[in-house]
Amino acid sequence: MSYKIDTQIQTATVYLDSTNCISRDPYYKYQLATPIKCPTACRLLISVIGVSLPNVIMNITEHNNKLSFQILTSSGTSVLIYTITFPPGIYSAWSFRDYINGQTVAPANSIQCVYDEKQFKFSFVSTNRFQVFNNTNRPTTCGSLIGAAKDINNEFIYPIVYNSSPAYTVYMPSTVNFIATPYVFVKINSLSLSNINSRGDINDTLLRFPVNCEYGQMIQYRPTETNRYLVNKNNINEFNLRLEDIHNNPLAIPSGAELQVILKIEFIFPPEQLSYEVGTISHFFKENPITEAEPDDDDDEVEGL
Repeated sequence: MSYKIDTQIQTATVYLDSTNCISRDPYYKYQLATPIKCPTACRLLISVIGVSLPNVIMNITEHNNKLSFQILTSSGTSVLIYTITFPPGIYSAWSFRDYINGQTVAPANSIQCVYDEKQFKFSFVSTNRFQVFNNTNRPTTCGSLIGAAKDINNEFIYPIVYNSSPAYTVYMPSTVNFIATPYVFVKINSLSLSNINSRGDINDTLLRFPVNCEYGQMIQYRPTETNRYLVNKNNINEFNLRLEDIHNNPLAIPSGAELQVILKIEFIFPPEQLSYEVGTISHFFKENPITEAEPDDDDDEVEGL
């Protein structure tokens, strides 16, 4: 929504740098020595005009670092289920493969990983019959990373069974995806917002910005069109920000990575209050009430006869 800046109050810019925040977990908490004040007759507009963040986002976290295998007999009966847990960090397809192949303790050393650099797909090979497995006790949480397929209900399809040619091999149906998150969400809990996510949930997202650079470089984002939020506060003395990935998980970055967010504060007079019923039949009759017709004198005379 566009707003007309119709006051003579100077626009303010707030530079939030995480090097100056008073707390970093679970929020970047900024305490303002000079609070932002708005006259009673006016309203505040807040928008984000710039974000900077180093791209050191981990693509394997505690939320997607488990891979489970099920060893089978010749008749298809389960012999053993085990899980490989990856330490959180930044992985490539090659380092992920090497971590699996570097297992030295049975039974984790019985399955080897192969990466096809032409098709960007993983396959797993073993001398035993096996399959990629998933349940509550032995989960596989890295399905999107290793290339598991999804069904029409958007759920990963498990188990992924082996093919016996040339050996017992599980071919992953989709390509690998080692992108940590294509977007980062900046959320704020000190203001009431009404943005809606793809699930239809109202949340407190202040901004979504893309990860637009390579690992080790600086994410620089400046929106081409700013979203202004009308704030029902006349006094702001702190901001609480948090970063999340596309799965609504806290963004996995090192504790020393610094975040910069630039906010623009503008002042307007309250917009004209219109009824939400404008254009409806009920509103028309409220504005144009039907009055009862007065009785005709001639009719009264006729009735008297």
